[in-house]
Amino acid sequence: MFKLEIGVDDGQLTKSAIEMQRRHIPFALVLTATRLAQRIKKGELAVMRKRLDRPTPTTLNSLFLKAATKAKPARVYFKDSWTSGIPADTYLQQAVFGGVRPHKRFEKSLIAQGIMKSGQYALPSKSFLNQYGNVSRGTMTKVLSGLGAAETTSGFKANATDSKRSMAKGNRRYFGGVVGDESGVWERMNTKWGAAVRPVFVFSDGAPAYRTIFPFFKIAENIARAHRTQEFNDALAQTLATARP
Repeated sequence: MFKLEIGVDDGQLTKSAIEMQRRHIPFALVLTATRLAQRIKKGELAVMRKRLDRPTPTTLNSLFLKAATKAKPARVYFKDSWTSGIPADTYLQQAVFGGVRPHKRFEKSLIAQGIMKSGQYALPSKSFLNQYGNVSRGTMTKVLSGLGAAETTSGFKANATDSKRSMAKGNRRYFGGVVGDESGVWERMNTKWGAAVRPVFVFSDGAPAYRTIFPFFKIAENIARAHRTQEFNDALAQTLATARP
């Protein structure tokens, strides 16, 4: 989250300037902070579209802006909670700061069921990626169900069984294990040449590492620095032009 607090040094102001500050500058500062925040949000979105790999509409719509008040600074931030799914504030951490990513919820479920080792990470097969470069939530649920790793909450039943209804969904076609010399999650398939399998996730013994590609705070600071004076002058001029005598 990036906060914008704008202030002035009134140590050298004349009496008339002090009166102007008392009456008009506080509003001008609030207006300046809000307008800078608007610029920052627009700039951040432009960089996200350019540098992130096919960001989803949900990711882009996760960036929020709160206008400044006399008591609170303007804020530009990512929503840090959703009713379901992982918030952008969490999964964008590696893009913003770089470094090694932690285990995802899906991987934690695989580890809890003994399907994957605690030091491994699940890397998706390209054939299962959607237009945004992600494995869809629906596919993830089917895989976890087929592996018996979907039930993480008491009373919640989503694992595949041998019932006719469950078998009709086809989730039992997913399994974890070693095929050839690679361990991962696999899908059983019927082809015109007979039965076959293909990888859904391949397990890696090393954690994926990321470089910083979306320096959120640096972008915000650069925009604020470049436009602070202009926005303050414009805001003060507007405040004085519309002020009551």
